[in-house]
Amino acid sequence: MTALARLLAAALAPLNAWLLALLAAAVRGRARQPPPHDGVRRLRFAVLVPARDEAASIRRTLASLLALDERPGLMEIIVVADNCTDHTAAVAADAGATVWVREGDVDGGKGAALGWALARLAAERPEADAAVLVDADCVVAANLLRAIEGRLLAGADAVQTVYAVSNPGASWTAALRWASFALVNVVRPQGKAALGLSAGLFGTGMAFTRELLARRPWVARSLLEDQEHHLALVAGGERVAFAAETWVVSPMPTSLKASSSQQLRWDAGRARLARTWSPRLIGAGLRRRDTAQLYAAVEPLLPPQALLLAANGACCLLALRTDRATRAIALCNVAAQTLFVVGGLTAVRAPAPVWRALACAPALAAWKLHLLAKLWLRRGPTTWVRTDREGQVPRVPA
Repeated sequence: MTALARLLAAALAPLNAWLLALLAAAVRGRARQPPPHDGVRRLRFAVLVPARDEAASIRRTLASLLALDERPGLMEIIVVADNCTDHTAAVAADAGATVWVREGDVDGGKGAALGWALARLAAERPEADAAVLVDADCVVAANLLRAIEGRLLAGADAVQTVYAVSNPGASWTAALRWASFALVNVVRPQGKAALGLSAGLFGTGMAFTRELLARRPWVARSLLEDQEHHLALVAGGERVAFAAETWVVSPMPTSLKASSSQQLRWDAGRARLARTWSPRLIGAGLRRRDTAQLYAAVEPLLPPQALLLAANGACCLLALRTDRATRAIALCNVAAQTLFVVGGLTAVRAPAPVWRALACAPALAAWKLHLLAKLWLRRGPTTWVRTDREGQVPRVPA
């Protein structure tokens, strides 16, 4: 037990220290102003909205996107109706969007649909300067295109915006998902951007220039197509900029049961990306002395906060009957994680339901361990599965 406690404490210490380093960098980076827009040059955007059976939610998404149209002739909204069995295409056309209907390759999922749409975009819309990808259950900030445009005109070829949860007050599950998204989709990318690393891709609220799509076409087909594409970009020497001043939001499932399929897909996808990409990027990063590639290689291996909580708790229990130094390291690990979570949520001004929901974090950790056990027993998903919607109306943050 003593040897196990020492090994676990030593393994967790650098993870917790790195998260604190990202938090510190994020707090420093918040003081930096986004690149100024010269107000003269304007880019032409194609906003792609991949949708499979999203008739119930896509009208809200399109309404928020259409409200961005301060730029006649410079924005086109294209809904990619991917193997829909409902009236998604008709609803989108009625709302004023261009509709591209895709049929076949049902199991290819969102990654295949995006590859198809981006290839068609290059062929049929050569005048578009950049593509912006927004999921069909999201609501976007009023400054979305202005913020992305500023980053692109400042030299970025890929941009990721904040992706947040819109319904933290719906349940403790949704509140903890809000906390997770805030730490992973705001604090960590802000820290990475401040350290000169690539911010990452979150699947929605992301943009790519025409030139980048030409030299790095979208070929990702995995369970986590966005993270796979990000790793491919970093492997090719590209970087993703982070636009913390704008956002997209969407509602999350309000129960653990409703969250299970989505979480299993994410966990299974991360495990496969780690097996496929981490060795390759570690080798390339060491050869080229590229810290961005080295970090991208390690990131799929970073445990979520719920699993880290379980590991830190187990380490403390194991350390009770060991030497004083091991107990001290175990307690420091718990303190470091607590500081990262509390400091990160304070930095993003988490609402009251999120703070109250932290009391349920042990239950979430137990649930995560149950899901991981299913993956270890090879009961996880092998193909992309659409997450069921619960029909919440997104609450747009002030």
